[in-house]
Amino acid sequence: MTTHFPSGLDDLTAALTGFDIPQENPHHRAIVDTHRRVQQLDARLLAVAGGEPTGRLADTGEQLEQLTDLLILRVLAGAELTRLLSTACCCAPVGEQDAAYKAADCRSCPQAAHTIVHACLDAFAAAGDPAAMSSAELTDHLRQLPGTAEDRWAYAELTPKRLGYLLTPYGARSRNIRFGACQLKGYLRSSLTAALPDCSC
Repeated sequence: MTTHFPSGLDDLTAALTGFDIPQENPHHRAIVDTHRRVQQLDARLLAVAGGEPTGRLADTGEQLEQLTDLLILRVLAGAELTRLLSTACCCAPVGEQDAAYKAADCRSCPQAAHTIVHACLDAFAAAGDPAAMSSAELTDHLRQLPGTAEDRWAYAELTPKRLGYLLTPYGARSRNIRFGACQLKGYLRSSLTAALPDCSC
């Protein structure tokens, strides 16, 4: 679970002490969240790799596929953490930015990169910004895009399962959502929006 600061306890402390607690810096939040994703993926890799082999070919193949998928996600998360740690932050509170930061084009900010989350929100916008979209419908929209999603699969080759893998590091997961008389796996627009770091640059 992601904890956002200031939390309710911090607000209470501020009220009791009279301290002024500033809002968190989005760039720093992205570093913390990405580091947490790296740790979670490391733990999942160790758990899958340490699973007891059953000797069944199907189980061995599934374990190898899980290890491959997790390793790719771990490499992507590690690369993102390295990028965040190695770039200057232009998201400092107003008044603390010097002239050089104010003149920068803000490429160091988390929102500068067009991630799979951005692509999903673009698909929501193209569909009229519904509150939710089924995994199948969202995938159909994404398949129309050129290029590669998260440097792994071409958008044209996306499936709901692959989309789920790509969104997992961002904390966005599909859930059961009712669409009319049907209940389908899908994504809430609010969940995808929450997966993007805020930035006022």
